[in-house]
Amino acid sequence: MSGQRAIPVFVLGLQRSGTTLAANLLAAQPGIAAVTAKQHQGVHESVFFSHFARSMEPWPAAGRRAAAARGFLASEYYRLSGLAAGWGQAAAEASVSPAELFSRVMEELAWRRGASAWVEKSPHHTLLAAEIAASLPEARFLCVMRETPGFLRSRLWSYGRQPPAYPRRAALIARACASNVFHRRYMRCLPGILGRHRVFLTSFETLRTAPGTALAPLLAEIGLKPGRLQPPQFAANSSFASPGQRRRALARADVPLARAAERLAEAVPQAVLEMLQRHLSRRRPRAFPQWVWAEGAAPAGVRRQLNQQE
Repeated sequence: MSGQRAIPVFVLGLQRSGTTLAANLLAAQPGIAAVTAKQHQGVHESVFFSHFARSMEPWPAAGRRAAAARGFLASEYYRLSGLAAGWGQAAAEASVSPAELFSRVMEELAWRRGASAWVEKSPHHTLLAAEIAASLPEARFLCVMRETPGFLRSRLWSYGRQPPAYPRRAALIARACASNVFHRRYMRCLPGILGRHRVFLTSFETLRTAPGTALAPLLAEIGLKPGRLQPPQFAANSSFASPGQRRRALARADVPLARAAERLAEAVPQAVLEMLQRHLSRRRPRAFPQWVWAEGAAPAGVRRQLNQQE
């Protein structure tokens, strides 16, 4: 790895809000590198800062860094990068923090592909934007939001699932609407916190109808000529893409409930929504998604090691 550093771009947003579409559009443009795979609908999620970095902290002494990073180097994300295991171990030994390790991996990927920027997409990273920004001062952020009706439809029927009957369905809708309001508010505040030259806001609806308009400010900021966008190289990551899965409409009772839940959430102070978000997060132990490793489970010894780092 040599020469000018590539610019990091993080795509943020709530799950089912269009983050995959945004990341795949960016990855399709010349000069931007990304870790992609057809089985992951394009740009894969690293969940590095939300999961791996948490397990690596505090960053151990130099002689143990390779061992601390073993879980990440064994992940599907790292495998898809095409970098050798030995290279990753050396990068871990040379890094002074988890963030530097991830940056080294992505810098090498960009250098090998002749790219001047790299993109990463993990919805789990959204609420860690300030932390990531502090660790990677050159990072830029694309925040994707989605209107509640489309977001809710995608959420309820994601990947062939069937939504539960009422009253469980009502609780699911209310929680989804509150989460959408909370994340939307959070992302809209980021330009004022991190700087308007670092944070760019867009919507799923604009990405679908006018992707050039949605991405032009970010592309200009990272030194890439907007011009005519190349289309994504992967099929849409739709909740209705499963074989035999037809598109679904919200039920008659869903619509007024969603509107009421959204209005109620908008009336609640952000600090209260954040407190509820943290409470729900504590109730659900943080677990690594099964797709993090190629076979759906951590290699022998890795999960034990990560648990010990908790």
